[in-house]
Amino acid sequence: MTKIFNVDLIGKPESVTEEILLLNPHQTPMLAMLGFAGAVNQVEHNWYEDAMFATESTITADVTNSATAVVVASVEPFRVNDVIKLGDELLKVTAINDGTKTLTVTRGYAGTTAAAGVTGAVVEFQFTESVEGRDAIDARFKRRERKSNLTQIFTDTVEITGTAAAVANYGISDMYTYEQSKKQLELALQLEKALINGIKYENGNVRQMAGLRSLINTNVKDAAGAALSLDMVNDSLQAIYTKGGFATGGMYEIVVPAKQKRVVSSFGDDKIRIDQADRRRGTVVSQLTTDFGEFPVSINDNLAANEVFIVDKNRASIRNLTGRDFQHEYLGKKGDYYQGMIVGEYTFELHQEQAHARIKGLA
Repeated sequence: MTKIFNVDLIGKPESVTEEILLLNPHQTPMLAMLGFAGAVNQVEHNWYEDAMFATESTITADVTNSATAVVVASVEPFRVNDVIKLGDELLKVTAINDGTKTLTVTRGYAGTTAAAGVTGAVVEFQFTESVEGRDAIDARFKRRERKSNLTQIFTDTVEITGTAAAVANYGISDMYTYEQSKKQLELALQLEKALINGIKYENGNVRQMAGLRSLINTNVKDAAGAALSLDMVNDSLQAIYTKGGFATGGMYEIVVPAKQKRVVSSFGDDKIRIDQADRRRGTVVSQLTTDFGEFPVSINDNLAANEVFIVDKNRASIRNLTGRDFQHEYLGKKGDYYQGMIVGEYTFELHQEQAHARIKGLA
């Protein structure tokens, strides 16, 4: 016979967060990989990110070897008196038109040879020309950028009939606790899927968090139906590297669905190393050697079969609303049944999305 909660416990919530974390990590790998971080205190959680000024842009129209106007995709990296590099030529910026994104330049700076440039060529900032005895140059300031995500409520009801509580159940000593544990797993899976698939949405009191797929926008590589290759992984890691993702070290993990794990395993014996280590509770199944280091590869079959994520675990965290971590509350006997409720409210914080990557459209 089921041991029903004491009436004194009605309406008193009990945290079940630790029980959620003890679930099989193969069922909820993202939760196992990241764990739970500190609480937030607003339903719209905000954080701020610093960024350096860009140091390069590309030209958007062909440039002849005598042209003094260079149209670029962005003028952010450049100021008047900057020396820039186009191919092997150095140029000096003498004026900037923000509206038309045009740099007026002096060609062949420092005796370099003026040469033509084609659309898409990289224009790179080198230094600001300094003159002995001059006044301080004008300062410029790049504001920190505000990012945000919403909290999302995950809830379900535990309920058994009076008969179910009274009868003996083979192999189950407590039917209520048994049903509660199933609901906890179902809610953990809901949270897991929201962390990956969630789209930021709010309609009155209804909120949905943004997940990994919608938060990563910069380093997204479309494989266009091709099979996953080590070159694709290296391309994505290079994109992260050039945007400064490795500057602070990082704790990267390559997350793949089961289908793509088989592809990774076929890369070659010299690139794959089996590793039984359990890193930060994640399901690490192997180590992949790349041009940018050796990274753990873990399986998460909540991903789409045609995608791969590269995630810096130091820049990702799952956070509950204050006092709203997963809790079970016994509601008591309601007629000829017993009822309880499990509820939690969480958000996903992803810092510097350009430090992560996604490969989509794989075979």
